[in-house]
Amino acid sequence: MQDGFEMIAKIPYHIAQPSFYATASEAATLTFLQAQGISVPEVYSYSATANNPVGTEYILMAKAPGVSLASKWESLDDRDIKRIAKSFVELETKLFKLRFSTFGSLYFKTDIAPSSQVPLYAEENAIEADRFCIGPIADYMFWYGRRAGLHMNRGPWKKHVEYLQSIAKKEMGWTRLYGTAMEPDFPHNASGVGVQQPGDFLKFLESYQSLTPHLLPKSSAHPFNQPTLRHPDLTPGNIFITPETGQISCLIDWQHAIVQPQLLAAGYPRAFENPDDLLPPKLVIPKLPEHLSSLSPEEQTATRELHRQRLFFYTYRVLNGHFNQAHIEALRDPLLLGRQMLVDRAGRQWEGNFITLKGAVIRMAQFWEHLPDVQGIECPLRFDRFESEAFADIEDTWLKMSFTVEQWRQTVCGMSEEGWVRNEDYEESKQKLADLEEEIRLQCKGDEEDTRAFQTGWPFCDREEVY
Repeated sequence: MQDGFEMIAKIPYHIAQPSFYATASEAATLTFLQAQGISVPEVYSYSATANNPVGTEYILMAKAPGVSLASKWESLDDRDIKRIAKSFVELETKLFKLRFSTFGSLYFKTDIAPSSQVPLYAEENAIEADRFCIGPIADYMFWYGRRAGLHMNRGPWKKHVEYLQSIAKKEMGWTRLYGTAMEPDFPHNASGVGVQQPGDFLKFLESYQSLTPHLLPKSSAHPFNQPTLRHPDLTPGNIFITPETGQISCLIDWQHAIVQPQLLAAGYPRAFENPDDLLPPKLVIPKLPEHLSSLSPEEQTATRELHRQRLFFYTYRVLNGHFNQAHIEALRDPLLLGRQMLVDRAGRQWEGNFITLKGAVIRMAQFWEHLPDVQGIECPLRFDRFESEAFADIEDTWLKMSFTVEQWRQTVCGMSEEGWVRNEDYEESKQKLADLEEEIRLQCKGDEEDTRAFQTGWPFCDREEVY
């Protein structure tokens, strides 16, 4: 604008679901968080329906102050990293202390029918309780494609078991109606698994359902069951900082944010993930190697990048122990990742892969005695030892191939699983993808089976966007 005022108009992509709930929930979530002193864009106006002069849903919000962490990433020194991590953990600790009443997503009361809303807090708070509520979940996988037309329980849920079961029920309903026999994508289709049947996927979804009453502590008062709100996609591009101070100036992109059990919400955000395969045996502050100057320029760049990632991870971990005890307790749970992976896989769409879901189910059965409150209760699932051992080899091969695909995505400007890249990377990513496809094609050349698998299952081809 002529006076220098800047504003962001956020309009949902045409296949973004659920357009009403996603828009209404994000507007309410931002307004609520700002009232809690958490740095997010101020909402000036919004419309959760297309019944307006613009002809689409929209949110008008303040432009994020500061600069994105992604834009400063390569210039960060150790002091910057520590200040940014401390600022973020302090903000996140505020979220973990909020005592929401149940599971779902946040809304203004005026946007949700009384029959579909529950009070915001377990204990009434006069100010926020008058404006906000918990309503149906805005997670897009509950509305994606044809799911939007299916009758299912989308919350809010008062009991964590009901929430866990609804995650699988939506995929069971979709798969029974629309699931077809499929061969997995390349390179998995080169492993000899052949065409996969949706019935096998449904079988292991049913196995998951039998485990849901035992995945979390039975008491709703247990901290692991505390309804918790976290940022849904915390990448460096969604974190804005004040360069002079290292303080978090804004967290953007809260679309599809949900309130879920604390154990499922726990974890290291992508900006603070461990870059190594294993946790370090001792909590020792990372340092650059003394021989750094003797390395080649390329090796120095790679070494500095690894150091940045390790220091972010280390600092985030240490500061959670100091400021956010509830989160560190969840992070220390030995079955944290196993349970999170099981729930995640049960909520994914059938695309010719039941291997990862089966593996997650088998592991929970194997670690049954370590689940909470199962003393005297027999595991509802039984797997033959020889079958489990044979499957472990299949799963290991499958996971290695999945890791390869993830490496391919990273070479294509960090492409997401759904094929998204940053706007500014679009043209470059198209060229990198074309180069990658040609490279893999040449690698398969001369092997008839690999060539067929590549031609029929290349994972990055154009696809129909509605499922």
